[in-house]
Amino acid sequence: MKLYRDEQNIPRVEAEPEFAILAEFLEDDIQSDKVSAIELLNFLEKKRGERVGNAFCATFDDQNVTIECLFDDSKAQSYTRNIFFQAVEAWIVFIND
Repeated sequence: MKLYRDEQNIPRVEAEPEFAILAEFLEDDIQSDKVSAIELLNFLEKKRGERVGNAFCATFDDQNVTIECLFDDSKAQSYTRNIFFQAVEAWIVFIND
């Protein structure tokens, strides 16, 4: 995934198709909110369950995180917990710059 800022300085993600929903999740639900992103990682480390955001619902189980769009049932992808954690961690570093 390529992290960048657009012409309005908004954080964006360019991603391969298999990471498209994760990229949208970072842009639409976490946005520039570092505190929210850190809370999400803390939740991921300790629990199973779900977190509902602006546009997506992220469901956590022992192995995976499934991200589903709240407005389009056809938009859903699952990722390993490790991949999800790494992506959110990279996003935190990026938005902190």
